[in-house]
Amino acid sequence: MKTLILLSFLLTPVCMLSQNRYDIVIDEIMADPTPQVGLPANEWIELKNSSSVAINLQNWRIGDATGQSGPMPNFTLQPDSFVIVCTGSAAAAMSAYGTTIAVTSFPSLDNDGDQLFLKTAAGRTIHAVAYTSGWYNNEVKRWWLDIGND
Repeated sequence: MKTLILLSFLLTPVCMLSQNRYDIVIDEIMADPTPQVGLPANEWIELKNSSSVAINLQNWRIGDATGQSGPMPNFTLQPDSFVIVCTGSAAAAMSAYGTTIAVTSFPSLDNDGDQLFLKTAAGRTIHAVAYTSGWYNNEVKRWWLDIGND
């Protein structure tokens, strides 16, 4: 019996071990794609694996105060790598900018600020970030957000 337990432990992929907070982080957010400035007019986020091990994102979810996405597909994010997460209808356009995965029920990102979270398949929050329109480094975007919210 001990041999069987040891063997199953040795055969368990590293990506199946428990993840720690900040192993995967939300490192980019496209909350307001209009007016279109150099990228497709889609909402998306980018995740970065900041750990030293590959992590499978299967059944992970992103969300905000109004709800959360459907489960992420079976996808292994390598160390120090990125993946764009968006809706199924945006995946083809976004794949021109990097590895892309789609989720159902991608949360609608508020233009002027929101709090996003990333949860493992077990429901553990790995990263959360609150953003505002003040984060934009683009005056055209900032101007439009100010006018659009009056």
